[in-house]
Amino acid sequence: MQTQPTPKKKLNSATQGFMTIGTLYSYLYCMLASSVIVSLPILGGSMYLVGYIALMVASLRRTRQKELLSRSMRVTGTILLVFLFLALLALITIFPIQLESGNFWRLSAIVLCMVLRPVLTRYILERALIQGKKTMRILLRIVGIQAAFLPLLLAMLLLSPLERGTVWALIGGFAVSGILESFPLDRMRQHMRVIPDEDKQEIAALRSVHAYKVFQLVMLIIAAALQVTQVMTYTYIAVTANALIVCMAIALLCTYAASWLTGVLLNRDRASKSDPNFVLVAGLAVWMYGLILFIRALDMPGSVNAYLSLALCTAGATACVRVVVRMDEDMRRVAAFAIGHDPSSAVDMAQQVRIEFASLMGQMVALLGLTLIIAFTANAFPGSWDQVFRSFSPLLTLPALLLVAAAILFALLFPLTKQHLDKLKKYEELRQEGINNASLHDQLESVVVRRSLKHYGIKIIFFILRPLYYHRIRGRENVRLDEDIPCVFVCNHGEIYGPVVTNLYVPYSFRPWVTYEMLDRKVVTERTMSGTFQNAKGVMRPVLSFLMARIGAPFLVWVMKSVDAIPVYHDNPRKLMQTFRETTAAMEAGDNILLFPENADTTADHRYAREGVSEFFTGFTMIGQLYNNKTGKCPLFIPLYADRHRRTLTFGVPTRYNADVSANEEKERLCTYLRTEMLRIAGIQKKEDGNR
Repeated sequence: MQTQPTPKKKLNSATQGFMTIGTLYSYLYCMLASSVIVSLPILGGSMYLVGYIALMVASLRRTRQKELLSRSMRVTGTILLVFLFLALLALITIFPIQLESGNFWRLSAIVLCMVLRPVLTRYILERALIQGKKTMRILLRIVGIQAAFLPLLLAMLLLSPLERGTVWALIGGFAVSGILESFPLDRMRQHMRVIPDEDKQEIAALRSVHAYKVFQLVMLIIAAALQVTQVMTYTYIAVTANALIVCMAIALLCTYAASWLTGVLLNRDRASKSDPNFVLVAGLAVWMYGLILFIRALDMPGSVNAYLSLALCTAGATACVRVVVRMDEDMRRVAAFAIGHDPSSAVDMAQQVRIEFASLMGQMVALLGLTLIIAFTANAFPGSWDQVFRSFSPLLTLPALLLVAAAILFALLFPLTKQHLDKLKKYEELRQEGINNASLHDQLESVVVRRSLKHYGIKIIFFILRPLYYHRIRGRENVRLDEDIPCVFVCNHGEIYGPVVTNLYVPYSFRPWVTYEMLDRKVVTERTMSGTFQNAKGVMRPVLSFLMARIGAPFLVWVMKSVDAIPVYHDNPRKLMQTFRETTAAMEAGDNILLFPENADTTADHRYAREGVSEFFTGFTMIGQLYNNKTGKCPLFIPLYADRHRRTLTFGVPTRYNADVSANEEKERLCTYLRTEMLRIAGIQKKEDGNR
């Protein structure tokens, strides 16, 4: 069966379902109207949420979009709908008894108008857009909807005992909220009435893609947390009406400032190590701190802490939404990689429906909190609602705090780095050109489709060690990397010093060569006990052996795996070819290589030189030959010297592999050139020449 055509302009599904500024203004308006009419500001907000949620549920059912939700989401929605019914029952039975019945039903009529007006507006706009009406006619229809509601509302308020100034203020606020609800017009979308079976299979297939699933989960939690936070902050603004203008100005300013700053961070040049997921975690951290500060600031309304908490919550939430919208584009590449073709419009629609559902869940949680606040404080003194809200604010703040904390946790589990996202883009470009890069595909599949985690632990360790091993980087002007041809960094070992410093400070991504013993716990323990702890005697030796076997060796193996090391089987020629095959595949996938070719056996004490550079193993040059045979391209070999005394990490002048000469000649040339260049950087070339 055919579906209705989708609009030509694709909308970012990540932005759909979030409460717009017009919706938030309508919520705030209902609270202020409730404060004026019945002296219970939270009651009006709760009634508006009941109507808004009911309309969203009806929309999901009317367009059959619930078919796109998982079974767990449907069960969760059913449970929360029960709470919604109980909240509605409480509002329509308890409060008419405790309040003056006329005022309650007058407020109910205002809220009903606020809820029904956008329904009619959206219906008129949908019909007008489908029929291709001109903008002026659409605007005239919007004005007609406003004109239809205003006389009814005006007549009802003029017959009430309210002061005329208050009546005109309520009418003016109603008109302004209607204008805000009408924008932007391009948010209107057509609903797919029937989902074809092949599209359903496509949606089901993406649920097994690990990276896509984790992103979806993070996005849904953020959508729910955003609703609770927005309800909480706008409720606070309404119950502290004396600071209304200041709070609204802070929220507006922080929204635009955070959006601009996030855009700057996300649009940095490709050489930067900025990671969209890192920006997302930072935004969530700011958001969480704002919520924590909000709890502390409630004891001092109007204080600097109260305004700061509002600013942090607004800025953090804005940054998160901006990052989610940006990452949504990358997730389309993830979907295309997983299913082998560009995702259909049904996939976008399924994502949009899930966000709307998550937003619905967040609003239900907020409504439940507001209902409990009202139920416990229905007889509160009219002038004490700011104190009442502060007393019961955990009913709203705690759910938002837990949701943001959960979002941080799952964001940390998101497996894709900026490097992976760049490779996905490259893979998509190659696919469009009809080029198949099997190595790149296999590498991406290992982190996109299969279950994998980011190694944040090693990043934390590097962050702690950097100040202790502070080094200046020199010679960066010598490094001009080619996106299509990876390079091989060749560095001095300096015992453990070289590997540590390069992993901490080399400003380019790479995969290091590591002797295979470092990936075997048993061998690591034996080598350490026969080397580093060879002089340990008596009771200390079995103690050190136990600690090394249970703690030291597992930690070192974990470090090697965390940096994605390539094992080198230097004493097994047959397995050594496995090292070269893995290295060539990594380079085909776009990875640079870092290796330490010094031969410790050429020194008198069979240790790596602490200063200068020992003689090289020459076999590493085979990388250039194998990569050239596989791709027809010649990689760069870049010398790198880590100076312990000067505390510098210096890049030398690179040389490119020459495939026009024999492999043996090129092997000798590369080894001689790279070692000579590293000695020149170390400043001891003349001394060695004199000794010769």
